[in-house]
Amino acid sequence: MSEFEDILVSSEFAAFRAAYAPAVQPAGPDTVRRTVRRRRRRTAVATAAAVVLAVAIPVAANAGLDRRSGPPPVPAETRSPTPSATTPSPAPSPSASPTPSTVGPTPAAPDGRISRAQLLAARVDLPAWLPGPVCKAGPTRIAARYRTEGDVLLEDLAYGDVDGDGAVETVALLRCSVFQRGPSQVVAFDRDTAGRIVTLGQVTRSDRPTPEWLLATQVTSRGTVRVEMADISPGGGWSLDWSQRQWRGYRWTGKRFTQVEGPTSFGPNQHLADLSVTASDLAWGPKEADGTRTGTITVTVRNLSRVPAGLVEVHLRMQPGATADGGDWSACQNPPPPDDALSCRFGPLGPGATRTFRFGLRDSSVMSGTGIAEVAPIGTDADPLMDSSWENNEDRYRYR
Repeated sequence: MSEFEDILVSSEFAAFRAAYAPAVQPAGPDTVRRTVRRRRRRTAVATAAAVVLAVAIPVAANAGLDRRSGPPPVPAETRSPTPSATTPSPAPSPSASPTPSTVGPTPAAPDGRISRAQLLAARVDLPAWLPGPVCKAGPTRIAARYRTEGDVLLEDLAYGDVDGDGAVETVALLRCSVFQRGPSQVVAFDRDTAGRIVTLGQVTRSDRPTPEWLLATQVTSRGTVRVEMADISPGGGWSLDWSQRQWRGYRWTGKRFTQVEGPTSFGPNQHLADLSVTASDLAWGPKEADGTRTGTITVTVRNLSRVPAGLVEVHLRMQPGATADGGDWSACQNPPPPDDALSCRFGPLGPGATRTFRFGLRDSSVMSGTGIAEVAPIGTDADPLMDSSWENNEDRYRYR
């Protein structure tokens, strides 16, 4: 600033003081105290405001950051049951960890493999046999060898998982001894959780008319129990070579065994016929000049089977002294019967066929009584033939 300008400003301030100094009143003591109190209040307010700002600014900053990352989670106990349309839904709380199960793993099925010695040492519960007076169901001790009638013998053993539980079971072929023959059955055994031998079920059994005989058993990898069986049991002159054989398969349903494989029946056995005979009563005529009497008996033979009988023999049993005398004896294939041998062979007799004979007889005695007419199939070594039912192979008649 120049010296001239300083002079002008100084003159102006001098004129201003001269004009306004009389109107200005100096401040008294009261005014000074009021001014001090007012300044202190301003200082306190300013300090409080500064504190508020120091707190509010970080909170606001944090709030801004939270708004950018989403609303904060609301505690479950403070949530509204139904959020309003203007209130954002609270974030789902994390799910609780699953409670560990208290159920342990499924225990393994018991081992049902039972040795021959273990089975013979146990008392097992057997299902019913073919009905008969000797072989009983229920608790039974299996025998190692035949001692007496009614003994249950262990014929065969097989092993496999027959009930699908992942463990092995035992399948046994058993036979009840009746004159060293008798009925048979196949039974599946298992163990319970305590290790005791228990009966799972009967697979199959012998029956009438067939099968009369069970021969063997086995278990496949799929759990099917296979049983070999024959239509006719051996013994009494019948060879097992003449029997028809077949395998049948059975599966466990959860309650019982049912057949799932193989044939369900046997066809006619070519070595087995069923013949029957009936005879009329015989009435002797009056005595002739030589003291003998004559008479005629009617004999009827039937083939009740589905196989042909190549050769059949009829035999009459009566009092000694009676001989063949005329009639149908000439139709027999054998020579005229000698004395006391009243028999006749004939054939063939087809399935369902009937043949009737009227045999003449002569007798020198005056006796009366009861005779028996018998019939039997006649086979050969190359073509054996037997009768399936001997109950109808004879008939009684009276002569007088």
